[in-house]
Amino acid sequence: MTRSPAGRVGGVKRAVFNRHLALALALVLVFAATATTATNGTSAATASERPARVVFFHIDGLHVDAPSKLGLRNFQQLSARGTTVAHYQLPIPWHPTTNGYWDISTTSFPNPVTYAGTLFLERWSEEEYLQEQFGGHQAHVANSTAYRSLNPGYDFVRLNRGDTDADVVAVTLDQVRQHKNLDMMRVVLQGTGTASQQVADARDGQPWAQDIWADGSPYIDAARTADRLLGEFVAGLERAGKLHDTLLVLLSDGQAVSGWHPVQAEDSGLAPLVFVGPGIATGRTLPYAETPDVAPTVAAVMGVAAPNAGEVETGRVLPVLSRQQATEGPARKLKTLNAQIRTHLRLRSWVLLNARSHPLLDTAYMRTENRLLDRPGAQFFGIERIPEWREAGSIDRMLADNQVVISYLEQALRDAGVGPVPPVRPY
Repeated sequence: MTRSPAGRVGGVKRAVFNRHLALALALVLVFAATATTATNGTSAATASERPARVVFFHIDGLHVDAPSKLGLRNFQQLSARGTTVAHYQLPIPWHPTTNGYWDISTTSFPNPVTYAGTLFLERWSEEEYLQEQFGGHQAHVANSTAYRSLNPGYDFVRLNRGDTDADVVAVTLDQVRQHKNLDMMRVVLQGTGTASQQVADARDGQPWAQDIWADGSPYIDAARTADRLLGEFVAGLERAGKLHDTLLVLLSDGQAVSGWHPVQAEDSGLAPLVFVGPGIATGRTLPYAETPDVAPTVAAVMGVAAPNAGEVETGRVLPVLSRQQATEGPARKLKTLNAQIRTHLRLRSWVLLNARSHPLLDTAYMRTENRLLDRPGAQFFGIERIPEWREAGSIDRMLADNQVVISYLEQALRDAGVGPVPPVRPY
């Protein structure tokens, strides 16, 4: 599926166009909200419950179990006041810098997907992001330059690697105080992610090598510092008189117990996800959600257009509002896709290891890597080919094509008289 070029509309930046459109839509929605009664089946927030602003508070590298395992009090208290997701599935947080991905994003894959609301991304300069749907003041503050491809649509950007996590919080609170029309902000604390990479890269001489929970691990202090700063940020919102009408989205972008977010670790593809604010259900736990669901959910709560809606396959609106009924949710397709990717990486490696002595396997590898299977055009949509995912148009097509390739390679191993991939003990 292809999309028309975005970025400019009649010579005017798309962000400006979208803000005028969002304002017009907001006026229509306000009128409609006063004339109708909301039901549990309605996904959009009414004008009376709509927050004035949304803040994405991103603690980089926060493990899905960190809030409970490390007793992160502020994170846990906010979770209890809002709606959480028991299993929040990310796309594998691969961070490529080659094969065309650099044109799509300068940061790991879950980050652009979060704000585009889709797995099927375009060049970052042409992509449509959630922040472009707002009509007020938007701010993007982090202590890493890796997120620079997410800058389009923000009025204020500070991505300074020299800043501490505390500096980031100070800058964001300045934005809250200085801009009464602030309606969206992305805040990223990088310290936890940096500490997790130390753990991942440590050698066996360190007692905490490849174990973020081990005594002395720098990850523990970094996560607790981030939680303390989360509390300071919330207190700052309250002092400014803006906590009561702010939607807070607490999230991260993948973390493994072994440190950072390696591909074969299943917990790399998991993260906490919390919504808390006016109109949001208190104490609700949703069983499952996927990264593309975040943008359309926030758009519905905030009363703005969802990015990429009607152009490509996007996520669903999660039932986070108190007047909505919690539902089981759709099939866990992204979880299945991640499992296929991990399986294919191991399977392909086994085929290549045996290809030197089994030409049939060498040929099978060449066919599957170059769309030369009997089913024309079938290929494996893996993490090396993220820029090509939009050619599939849907996750169902990706899952189907991927299974064709996996089955073909498994059959080739049988035909060559080579056993299946040896079982491995997960680390």
